[in-house]
Amino acid sequence: MSTRELRLGGVPEHFNLPWRLALESGRLDDLDFSWQDQPGGTGQMLRRLESGELDVVSILTEGTVKAVADGLAATIIQVYVESPLQWGVFVPAASSFVAETELARARIAISGRNSGSHLMAFIQAERMGWTVSDDRFVVVGDLDGAVAAFDAGDADLFLWDQFMTRPLVQAGRFRQVGVQPTPWPSFVIAARNETLLARTTEVGRVVDAVVEHANGLARRDDHIELVAGRYGLDPQTTEAWFDSTRFATRSAMDPAIAAKVLDTLSRAGFG
Repeated sequence: MSTRELRLGGVPEHFNLPWRLALESGRLDDLDFSWQDQPGGTGQMLRRLESGELDVVSILTEGTVKAVADGLAATIIQVYVESPLQWGVFVPAASSFVAETELARARIAISGRNSGSHLMAFIQAERMGWTVSDDRFVVVGDLDGAVAAFDAGDADLFLWDQFMTRPLVQAGRFRQVGVQPTPWPSFVIAARNETLLARTTEVGRVVDAVVEHANGLARRDDHIELVAGRYGLDPQTTEAWFDSTRFATRSAMDPAIAAKVLDTLSRAGFG
């Protein structure tokens, strides 16, 4: 067994609670590992996979498919969350925009170029029959940056996970005017090829433990209280999240899904 710790990462959101539970369970205590929150999201994790700062990640499907196709020395081990990610369509609470149909010329906050929020703005525009010019995008970094951009009047529209963003709606900061699901499974588990080759058994044990906790989460008597308490969500929002979320068991990536992702990215001009 390697003496270097196995470095695991993912966004600090409710989708990754099964990772936390698996690592806290004691079942993997004989392994040397660390979990590192990745608030910068997919782009941050892909860079850290490439540099060797992370070994195994829970990560959005679309960015990972593209990175691997572009030559990243990593492998998508399996689908992690089979259900689409439910991206909420948000405007500032005091915005004059009332309906999604009014947003054709809105200034769109995105976390970064070629990010998930950038891609979903394109998918929304395609669905609505809009053309989106590059000068309408406002790079804000993350959710906190979007809040600041809304407060400053620098952006009109932002797409982000509707459940993690619900507290901002309830606090009167954001107003939701629509939902844009991803047209593919939302999350995958990916690992550096070097790590997979050198530590196949260890990676497999971690993934097995995570998948077991993921698929057992909704059966826990305290599942609503557990998620709500850890992630600052109200019970009603948490229950709605459980209703819309399907974790995978041992579900390999379907090549047809990867092809659909790459086709969408090509249409969006994500080179």
